[in-house]
Amino acid sequence: MIAFNTIHAEVTWTLSNDGTLTISGTDMPNYSSYHGTIPWYSQRDNIKKVLIENGVTRIGDFAFYECINLNSITIPNSVTSIGNRAFYDCLNLTSITIPNSVTSIDNFSFYGCKGLTTVTIPNSVTSIGSSSFYECSSLTSITISETVTRIDDASFVGCSNLTSIIIPNTVTSIGVMAFSGCSSLTSVTIPNSVESIAQQAFSECSSLTSITCEASTPPNTAYDAFAKVDKSIPVFVPENSVSAYKGAEGWKYFENIQAIPDYVIAEGIEYTNYYSLLNSCDISYTRNFSNTKWQALYIPFSMSYEDWKDDFEVAYINGIRQYDKNDDGAIDETIMDVIKIKDGELIPNTPYLIKAKSVGEKTFSLTKVMLYPAEENSIDCRTTIAEYTFTGTYSTIPSATLIANQYYAMGGGELIISDGSNDLKPYRWYMRIDARSPMYKTSNAAKAITINVVGEESETTGINELQRTNSQLCIYDLNGRRVSEKGLKPGMYIKKGRKVVIK
Repeated sequence: MIAFNTIHAEVTWTLSNDGTLTISGTDMPNYSSYHGTIPWYSQRDNIKKVLIENGVTRIGDFAFYECINLNSITIPNSVTSIGNRAFYDCLNLTSITIPNSVTSIDNFSFYGCKGLTTVTIPNSVTSIGSSSFYECSSLTSITISETVTRIDDASFVGCSNLTSIIIPNTVTSIGVMAFSGCSSLTSVTIPNSVESIAQQAFSECSSLTSITCEASTPPNTAYDAFAKVDKSIPVFVPENSVSAYKGAEGWKYFENIQAIPDYVIAEGIEYTNYYSLLNSCDISYTRNFSNTKWQALYIPFSMSYEDWKDDFEVAYINGIRQYDKNDDGAIDETIMDVIKIKDGELIPNTPYLIKAKSVGEKTFSLTKVMLYPAEENSIDCRTTIAEYTFTGTYSTIPSATLIANQYYAMGGGELIISDGSNDLKPYRWYMRIDARSPMYKTSNAAKAITINVVGEESETTGINELQRTNSQLCIYDLNGRRVSEKGLKPGMYIKKGRKVVIK
């Protein structure tokens, strides 16, 4: 281990043999553009990890300039600012956690960090400098805090893998070339707080399929703000502002300006927002619960545990189990395990289960939520011989389609194969079974699949009491395998749905 004291009295640094640079002190000075003033610059190719100890209040200008092998960094809560070109051309830096103490990210901070994939900017940050994420070509997502009031020039130029961006309702201006060259960006929502959009702000965003601008008065927009964007894509604006946008600079070149659709989210009404991510929506979703058993849930917005805990239980799908109860080599019972969600938020466009604590019509009322485009996403569970795929839908699926495809749907608290008596309503999911092995026989597929809540099994064993035949009493080990009663070794087993101990 080699330790060096810097020429600046405020900071001491140590570079160990494994490439860890440890920095301690009270402040990290602003180093000039002359690289020799950065004390560890001559060792930059050997730096793989940076550990900044608590007490350092600033990451100075050019601090880790061209540390091309740096792949991780720990920033303490004492740091309040990230300086100009602090991580310039750190090509192998893949992720970074910016603490809530940071209030500013200066110009060119992460310029050329081509390996950076995700960034979350905390609510403490009030300004993002120009070119701060320039050419971060691996960046797929970024969360901008609601304290940021402007997006400066060239902030995200060339972020070619960025597929979505949420611009908070605090931003008032979008700078020159702010998102230029974000060629994977498919939709963008500009909140009603934005007053100006500068030259080429969204130029060469060639994958855009829709734009939503929520401002009643068209923002002051440069004529080339959307240069090289397909002008036939839909542009959604407030209903009373369509004419104003059609005559406004920067917007009048689009051929398909129309009113933001009024998306009603209610039982039986299909959800048809296939275009855009809508910001700051007020959601009211009403659904009738005729019983207190598990039902399918698939929604285009997020809810938190606090939103549903008083009236509902919500669970996620955890796995599928298959059993041969009578030992004839055929599957004759299938159980789907689910786990109740006791914290956090639901992911939009994801299959879940929901159970009301009382019957009747229930309404979810949420404000300022993000409304996601309609997508029929799937999740799957597998056994060695079959794959179970759960697919969400916002459309009504006729019973004839359910029967023709042998789809399962939730009914009476179970997953049952359709008998043609009911269509599948929107905001639900269906399941299909596909063979993964010749051993799987369609004729053996269960007509009904039982729902088991993990953690609530009888006697906490995980073994369902139905795993017995009528003619013979079965014994199982704790993995659910049937065993012979003769010659049992000492241990714990399941008999008649209860735990027994053999000594």
